[in-house]
Amino acid sequence: MTKVIVLGGGIAGLATAISLQREGIEVHVYEKTRELKPVGAGIMIAANATRIFNEWGLTNALKAKGHLLQQLLILSEKGKVLSALNPNPQPDQTIAIHRADLHQILMDELHATPVSLGKKAVHVLQEPKSVTVAFEDGTVAEADYAIGADGIHSAVRQQILPHVKNRYAGYTCWRGVAVCKDLKLGSHLHEIWGPEGRFGYMPLSSSKVYWYILMNTAPNHKELSALTVHDLSKKLQAYPAIVGDILKHAHEQPLIHHDVYDIPLMDHYAFGRIALVGDAAHAMTPNLGQGACQGIEDAYVLGKCLAESLEYGLQNYENHRLQRVNRICKIAKQVGVMSQFDSPLLCAIRNTVMRAASPSLLRNQTRYIYEYTY
Repeated sequence: MTKVIVLGGGIAGLATAISLQREGIEVHVYEKTRELKPVGAGIMIAANATRIFNEWGLTNALKAKGHLLQQLLILSEKGKVLSALNPNPQPDQTIAIHRADLHQILMDELHATPVSLGKKAVHVLQEPKSVTVAFEDGTVAEADYAIGADGIHSAVRQQILPHVKNRYAGYTCWRGVAVCKDLKLGSHLHEIWGPEGRFGYMPLSSSKVYWYILMNTAPNHKELSALTVHDLSKKLQAYPAIVGDILKHAHEQPLIHHDVYDIPLMDHYAFGRIALVGDAAHAMTPNLGQGACQGIEDAYVLGKCLAESLEYGLQNYENHRLQRVNRICKIAKQVGVMSQFDSPLLCAIRNTVMRAASPSLLRNQTRYIYEYTY
């Protein structure tokens, strides 16, 4: 039986293991941390990824833990709608869920597939008919193939492509979950774009909301890093009242802060018996909510390609994924530039252009992203 090592126990890594086990391939997941604690708060599973979960029989579990989203609304800092996008080619296909809940759903689906913790890979060696992974604890593992699903700081990618460096996007991000039992949260993802920064929120349930703020700054800005939820609320006090209402309820929950990075577009995802998936292959800015979704697509396609051809499976995976993912990375970066304007004049011009944009143009772009099938 074909055996595959998956390095990384995040969303892309676990999804890859599920995809491979469904194709009858033996999988072993190795994760460098000693305890699986998903970093983050909320996450959007859009229609292109939900379609895969439908096939895997996981949609009911997602809906039980998450919240259906109907629209993506972009508003100005004065509360005027700039754009309304429909991410659902078919009803009930976009789901907001806490990242920890999604991670647990994937873990439960692995069944007997082993997941070994505290196994940091330090070297991957390819032989003509096998691949060997050496771990920091002195142990080794051998398989037919190795998949690097170890995130934006991928040790596997750094070994293969040491010249590919993480790239600062120009803005920093705060995220959290607020319990807002007295607010009507609706069923939309909202983003408010203004010169003081970008505020987004989406309901995870009838009473919990995932929120995030992005502001332009130099990397490792100490003063911004020290801001509290109260400080952030004051900076956005001219924004619609819902911003302050949500942040008022956010004080009791953990605040996550980090600078935003991506990596340059790559020309290859497959390297002999090694392949990269998810952020290890194409870490993108978070402006489309497609980072995890593209990792799930990677996982699905990789499983299908290896099932179709063991000899050419990894190369076929690359051929199917490279052009699409690079295009989505470019769109995400462009949206990030446009959404992070901090000049009132540029914001006013952008808002006018967005309100005048052809609905057909928006539909074509969303169709490309959300209506993907392999």
